[in-house]
Amino acid sequence: MTLVIMLEPVQGAGGVQMPSTVYLAGVKQWCEANGLLLIFDEIQTGIGRLGTLFGYQHCGIELDIMSLAKSLGGGIPIGAVLAKAHAAIFEPGDHSSTFGGNALTCAAAHATLQCLLDHNILTHTQQMGTHLHHQLLHLQAAHPYIVDVRGLGLLMAIEFSAPLATDIVSACNEAGLLLNPVRPNAIRFMPPLTVTLKEIDEAINKLNAVLQELAPEAGTIG
Repeated sequence: MTLVIMLEPVQGAGGVQMPSTVYLAGVKQWCEANGLLLIFDEIQTGIGRLGTLFGYQHCGIELDIMSLAKSLGGGIPIGAVLAKAHAAIFEPGDHSSTFGGNALTCAAAHATLQCLLDHNILTHTQQMGTHLHHQLLHLQAAHPYIVDVRGLGLLMAIEFSAPLATDIVSACNEAGLLLNPVRPNAIRFMPPLTVTLKEIDEAINKLNAVLQELAPEAGTIG
């Protein structure tokens, strides 16, 4: 029996928690020293979300196995596991599934990857992620109860000094902005990889208006 360590390169649903590259390198070294396999859950961080094809590319380490889903199919349900040769235990025919290897879903995944690469979506994601990050920092400067801005690419979060997330998200929904309250004091931003500068600015303005209503004395963004 082989033991494994499995983690996300960026913890998504937990509030966009960012492990340091030093920590991840240490986990990799510890796995190698103790004969463990390292698995990354790339269901949220893979397929361009962080501005690279896979999230592990930000970490400076090599994986043994990764899992993919969701965005891989471009809206068509799919799941996949990628493994290096030394960690691959399945031979063709070892494992079967009613919908495994479905031709439609595999064609959708192929088309999704082709579009991502042919249209420079990764570069676009990096650029839009940088803009979103800067705009969120401006928002933080105007509203002191925003205590942290974190994330990579188009996976970002802001954290508040109080459990304001539910009220803020409800008000944003009313204003036409969909956000995700991942923690009582944090909200997550996961716009489509095709988001534009104009759409990011519109979202920030709507969020700022909501924050102004909650604490008018906090100021405005420039």
